[in-house]
Amino acid sequence: MHARRLLAGLVSTLLLGTGLAVLPATGALADSAPLDPADPATPVTVTADPLPTVQINGVAWSQVVVGDVVYVAGRFTTARPAGAPAGVNEVPRDNVLAYDVRTGALITSFAPSLNGQALSIAASPDGSRIYVGGDFTQVNGQPRSRIAALTPAGALVATWRPAVQGQVRAIAATNDFVYFGGNVTAVGAVSRTRLAVVTAVDGSLTTWAPVPGYGSTAGNTDGNRTLTNEVLSMVLTNGNTQLVVAGRFDTMNGVRATGVAAVDAFTSVTRPFAINQQLTNQGVNSAIWSLSTDGTAVYGTGYNFFGPGNLEGSFAAEVTGGRVRWINDCWGDSYATHPMGGVLYQANHAHDCDDIGSFPEQTERVWKRATALSTAATGIVGNLHHPTWQRQPAPTVLPWFPTMAAGTATGQAQAGWSVSGNGRYVVYGGEFPTVNGVAQQGLVRYALPSIAPNRVGPDVSGSTPTAAVLGAGTVRVAWRAASDPDNEHLTYRVYRDGGTTPVATLTRPSQWWDRPVLGWTDTGLTAGAHSYRVTVADPAGTTVSLPQVAVQVPAAGTSARAYSSAVQADGATSYWPLGEGSGATGFDRAGGNDLQAFAGVTRGPGAVAGDPDGAVRLNGTTAGYLATTTPTSAPQTFSAEFWFSTTTTAGGRFLGFGNLRTGSSVHHDRLVYMDAAGRLNFGVWPLETKLLTTPTAYNDGRWHHVVASLGRTGMQLFVDGRLVASRADGTRGQHNHGYWRVGGDRTWAGAEYVNAQVDEVALYPAVLSADKVANHFTLGTTGRPTDTAPTASFTTTSRDLTVAVDGSGSTDTGGRVTAHAWNWGDGTPAGSGATATHTYAAAGTHTVTLTVTDDGGRTGTTSRQVTVTAPPANRPPAAAFTVATSGTTVAVDGRGSVDTDGSVTSYAWSFGDGGTATGATAPHTYAAAGTYTVTLTVTDDDGATGSSAQQVTVTAPPVGALARDAFNRTTTGGWGTADLGGAWTATAGAARLSVRPGTGELALPAAGNNTGALLGGVSTTSADVRTSFALSSMPTGAGTYVYVTGRRVSAGTEYRVLVRVAADGRVSLTLSRLAGGVEGWPGGEVVVPGLTYTPGMRLEVRVRVSGAGSTDVAAAVWAAGTAEPTTPQLVRADATAALQAPGAVGIAAYRPASATAATAVRVSGFEVTAGR
Repeated sequence: MHARRLLAGLVSTLLLGTGLAVLPATGALADSAPLDPADPATPVTVTADPLPTVQINGVAWSQVVVGDVVYVAGRFTTARPAGAPAGVNEVPRDNVLAYDVRTGALITSFAPSLNGQALSIAASPDGSRIYVGGDFTQVNGQPRSRIAALTPAGALVATWRPAVQGQVRAIAATNDFVYFGGNVTAVGAVSRTRLAVVTAVDGSLTTWAPVPGYGSTAGNTDGNRTLTNEVLSMVLTNGNTQLVVAGRFDTMNGVRATGVAAVDAFTSVTRPFAINQQLTNQGVNSAIWSLSTDGTAVYGTGYNFFGPGNLEGSFAAEVTGGRVRWINDCWGDSYATHPMGGVLYQANHAHDCDDIGSFPEQTERVWKRATALSTAATGIVGNLHHPTWQRQPAPTVLPWFPTMAAGTATGQAQAGWSVSGNGRYVVYGGEFPTVNGVAQQGLVRYALPSIAPNRVGPDVSGSTPTAAVLGAGTVRVAWRAASDPDNEHLTYRVYRDGGTTPVATLTRPSQWWDRPVLGWTDTGLTAGAHSYRVTVADPAGTTVSLPQVAVQVPAAGTSARAYSSAVQADGATSYWPLGEGSGATGFDRAGGNDLQAFAGVTRGPGAVAGDPDGAVRLNGTTAGYLATTTPTSAPQTFSAEFWFSTTTTAGGRFLGFGNLRTGSSVHHDRLVYMDAAGRLNFGVWPLETKLLTTPTAYNDGRWHHVVASLGRTGMQLFVDGRLVASRADGTRGQHNHGYWRVGGDRTWAGAEYVNAQVDEVALYPAVLSADKVANHFTLGTTGRPTDTAPTASFTTTSRDLTVAVDGSGSTDTGGRVTAHAWNWGDGTPAGSGATATHTYAAAGTHTVTLTVTDDGGRTGTTSRQVTVTAPPANRPPAAAFTVATSGTTVAVDGRGSVDTDGSVTSYAWSFGDGGTATGATAPHTYAAAGTYTVTLTVTDDDGATGSSAQQVTVTAPPVGALARDAFNRTTTGGWGTADLGGAWTATAGAARLSVRPGTGELALPAAGNNTGALLGGVSTTSADVRTSFALSSMPTGAGTYVYVTGRRVSAGTEYRVLVRVAADGRVSLTLSRLAGGVEGWPGGEVVVPGLTYTPGMRLEVRVRVSGAGSTDVAAAVWAAGTAEPTTPQLVRADATAALQAPGAVGIAAYRPASATAATAVRVSGFEVTAGR
């Protein structure tokens, strides 16, 4: 059991309703642009770009996609366009709606009305029926008991009306029958136990009647002994001859079938489904929550709180027999899945996936509420979580992590409850208020990279570079890797001294939870000042620059050494030559993860011939070792290389990975150690020992070269350039997060700490070839490389008839590749260059051959086939836009427009009064109130156009209006001019004031910041101020302060109401009286009962200030979307003489010194009328 939101409570909720250096890329993990999309472990995911989608004001429980239409069921009363805040442009939608998956726009013609929440929605295979189930008793005012049939257009099917007693939670349909389940007790007058089936033609009940049974309550540790056999989900499989159901039951038809069961779709007989003999999820606090299928596997999700369940993640089981395909043993409950293109998308709140080789529990818990897995088994479950699943096959957690905030609609603090898709789009539904920090409530779309905007880029927080002088003319630039929500591999470019051509380009993997320190070493520099700039780009080209770093460099040293050059050219991602001579740091010359030397480490002569750099001496004590300084994840594919010399007879570890920097690691493997007999051992521990041992002893006092590698082909151990041991069955190591240690940690035989000399340690993200190993040994012993032919290697990408090839991965051991020649396989002239493109005359499959030549004239050749296709006919773009109004001013936003086969390149607006504009967003002010037709025409990159129009009604400011601002403009360094009331004047921190369409922002990046603005054009003794705001992040420390000024007579003399949002979400009101710069708080603070601020919430505020001899102040605050309090929560009277005069109005914000996190106050409207 783990700390998270208690889902058992959800039951009641539901029931109630130096020259250019190019370094190679490393091993792949899947994302929206994986290195090998054909690998089942690295399928292409959708991007993390949240596409604009219609929003709801509640929760979406279930979705089904038919063609390009998404049908949504849930508990909500309104829908509004993407980008619109709550309460703006809303239309009624009672618990069910439909939208176009291509545009995200609401389908206005589909508007059935259900008088209760809908919990499940499904479609018939032919798409002619949409079935919805839940708690409702009427549809469009007509009696319908918990289940109904609709046409795709939204009409109620009059002839289909089963009378169901009990909540309907799950539906599965064929063209002839409709299966459903939940808390069903009867259909008509015929009793049923949670499950039933009726005909599609008229809803008549059949004899099919399986019986899910109760389980023991003994495993419920919270004392809840409620019995339940509720059905939560179902899917049809095996050509609609088998129904797989999931829920809280423990048996099916008297046969043990914990949490999930397969039954014959015609006879209701229980079928074998093996995984239900291993699961323990049943009862009121634990269940198998959802099911989905791709026809070959059934995917299920689990939750557990207080027991007795053993699965919180998900599983894949064979559709026939239910044999386990894999187990996702992440911790954090899971609610829905959708398989698409080799990827399983999940709605969940995972917080620890270490047991299947992904992100571990963070010190400050992080929930990932939308995740993706490979549908293929790619690894094994470890021993960190439930013992039932140890050694079971496991999927890969893919690097797709959009940020979906937890919502408040259900009280369960969850984000997504449902996920579906149609092969091109993945759609999530739930209660989330924001996605990737942008307001998008309840529904959101994601798309494949070919049709997505690909705008979400790298996160570079904490990535500021450093520059260290490693010697004469040598600088190591290091930085923390960035992360990207939908790409594992990012490309870093290093620029020197303001240049525009990179001096180094590195492609490296990283994820949000594993951001290693990267680096690049520049050599041969002239003495003096140098500067470096690093950029990071994702595969779509979205680029972010890191801050520039400067360094003073002493005179240049000797040229690069042959051995060192070979190590780096062969792709080392960490390389510690250990030749510093003194000090406690072993600098990483290929990356930035330096080694720290402890007290038992001294310096001595090195191993490499012709290289004056020294080595380290390790004294064999618990202080005689070095360890990396930054934790990282243990690789599943790697090569580890070093040189050593020893005469020890005690043994000890030379190199390995462990979870601790000091002391003895609890989790450790990937270790190379010597036993007491002097033999070398290389071992990994994927829940069992996999060990290689040399037949010969090497404790002879001479220098020896070692390379140990692990990969998909097994384990290899090379000594002195020759393969001395290997095994094919060791392909993985233990899932671990920690440090590389040189010279000491736990071993499996002999001493832990070795008495030896060690030199030239390197790590590679790939298995080094035997040729490269031999070359390194030869270079290290003779100073000369081996003489071998180059190896040709290339990748291809194609679009339409054009293929792009990249042969920069070709290598030459002991030399360099000097030429590339491309044979396109169609008789056309050959291409040249490391990269090239070629356009074929017609569609087909062609053999592309690359021949590379090295500096010794030797050649290497490789070929691969490429298939090109004729380009499809251009599809015109679809225009879509939202409109926000304020008085006679409108702000239009067309960023929801899409072009499914290209990009939108221009926007043209017609406002219906002769006014026009261009750009994705635009403001417009009408001369008079009225109704106008706004038309948007968009043009794509092929010149095709699409248009959309909608009517907008604008109104003149109300009588008595003194000021109004909808912030429909873009400014920085201030707020510009209000729609009514004149120009805003900054009262503090003008640089922290900005406006973007629909929002005025007061940024508070540092503790002690304050900023604000006032409308000096307003002067009144009777002001009724209305405004609303949201916070960009939850408050910390003493909270976030927002001041609404109702009367400002002069600087330091004003009445203002402080709205304080505390770190625990409490909201309070205080009258802040400034007189002569002295602040007072008449009457003290009032904590608003029943109001708790949650992430993404918008607060409405009203402040009334009136009177001249004695001033009355009244204020109220409430959550947007709820009713304004009938009486103010704060009422005060004050007669301070200096304040009994007309004054201006305004708003300000303050971040106390105790607040540790940056925030911003985002104001979405400001209106002042003359008070009564």
